[in-house]
Amino acid sequence: MKYNQFSYIPRLADACEQELQALGFELNKRQSDKETLEHFCRKIFFNYKDTDYPLHNLIADFETDLLTFFKSDRPLTADIFYTIALQLLGFTPHVDFTDTTDFLEKIDFPINYQKGHVIEALYHLLVSRQKGGMTLLDDLISKGLIPVDNDYHFFNGKSLATFDTNDLIREVVYVQSPLDTDQDGQLDLIKVNIIRPNTSHQVPTMMTASPYHEGTNGVANDKKLYKMEGDLAIKSAGKISVETRDFEPLETPELDLPVGDAEESFSFIDSYTLNDYFLARGFANIYISGVGTAGSNGFMTSGDYAQVESFKAVIDWLNGRAIAFSSHRRDQKVLADWSNGLVCTTGKSYLGTMSTALATTGVEGLKVIIAESAISSWYDYYRENGLVCSPGGYPGEDLDVLTELTYSRNLLSGDYLRNNAHYQELLDEQSSELDRTSGDYNQFWHDRNYLPHADKVKATCVYTHGLQDWNVKPRHIFNIFNALPSSVEKHAFLHNGEHVYMHNWQSIDFRESMNALLSQKLLGQDNHFVLPTLIWQDNSQEQAWTSLA
Repeated sequence: MKYNQFSYIPRLADACEQELQALGFELNKRQSDKETLEHFCRKIFFNYKDTDYPLHNLIADFETDLLTFFKSDRPLTADIFYTIALQLLGFTPHVDFTDTTDFLEKIDFPINYQKGHVIEALYHLLVSRQKGGMTLLDDLISKGLIPVDNDYHFFNGKSLATFDTNDLIREVVYVQSPLDTDQDGQLDLIKVNIIRPNTSHQVPTMMTASPYHEGTNGVANDKKLYKMEGDLAIKSAGKISVETRDFEPLETPELDLPVGDAEESFSFIDSYTLNDYFLARGFANIYISGVGTAGSNGFMTSGDYAQVESFKAVIDWLNGRAIAFSSHRRDQKVLADWSNGLVCTTGKSYLGTMSTALATTGVEGLKVIIAESAISSWYDYYRENGLVCSPGGYPGEDLDVLTELTYSRNLLSGDYLRNNAHYQELLDEQSSELDRTSGDYNQFWHDRNYLPHADKVKATCVYTHGLQDWNVKPRHIFNIFNALPSSVEKHAFLHNGEHVYMHNWQSIDFRESMNALLSQKLLGQDNHFVLPTLIWQDNSQEQAWTSLA
């Protein structure tokens, strides 16, 4: 592995000392560097009654074990410090390295030890990743360094994993949206799956808007696929007329209903691992599939602002501006009194696309979006300057095919019985409006283009995108990133992969960077964290990342 640290927040010596002491490290500047290091190492092995044993299984150099070194009068040198530090991070002498200096250079080790400044170096060591991928501090907390007490603790400006993920509240509510997309005369209800820490604190929310989470209909998708064979038609020139319009929600009546608890629970959902990371750090996780999906009402409108509104309604509920019911009976309200109202959206591809779309509504409470491989205009996904094309890996797909895949209401047999005939009528309308015959841009595609609404964005925007992505091509991030108003804080991670997540990559501390950012934006930490605007993976050498202007 190679270290590329963008999440580390430099601290002065006094601040390092205070934060280390708060974790139980009895370190102070009056000790010698060697004494400080010994106290630190023994604390690392707090789960041993006899800390001599683990120390004698480490080495200070290639001729002396660590316990012998600490008992000697030999001075601490930089080479000895680094040899010890590497072992604490899980690197094994004679296996991973035989020459400390060469190995430090090879992995671009981020810590700079200088005599008299060992506390700052050890502070930095705690938030550096081990060989296995976890930071040293995360590993220590998982072993019980500090109690998992469902309370917030911070180190280096980041929330620590001190919320018990074996003691979670899992509940389902149904948010009333200002929509009637299936034209049945009732406002559409949106199913929300909530996983949150069992704590008295009001917590922020990691929200993933995913039309896939309630299941997908692969059989209907495959039947709907278009054949790719055929001659290209000769097209005559013409003019295109479209109108940029704001979505107009329906009125939602005031309801005088009793307030109660959620009635439904669930045991499992296919969660997003970046959300799991934050769940242990005091962030609720919610998963919403939106209109036209199992458990919700409505028609799958696929990418337009009606679908976006179904997700926006959930953010409104988290901020007390919308109603959620405990069931489809609509006879009892459920309050989001556990929420502090602040939201970060997450997810890749369609999920990241909904993050971008939500940001362009300017909804209050959406503070950060982390949009990975996200579409900024659906026309640029399924069309190419008047030609019909397929996103990489999905020949024959079009937006109505995606509708069939994600309209999971048909996976519920009773729902199919009651609503499929009308659904097929609405689907036929969608198939006609997307106009495969001409391939031209039209009002249907304009209603699914988020770029004209970029001026409404207020949330901090974090994008990741693969420069080899032939599914959601890099033009999508280029267009939205440059369309954002100058007042918006924006960041991009450009990697040389394809259509993939990057938060578990060892070569970059993406999740720790997001922790620093979200601790600042959603938990109010004045951590002075500054993330570069553009971080790029340099493909001319292995595991190299750099910030660009």
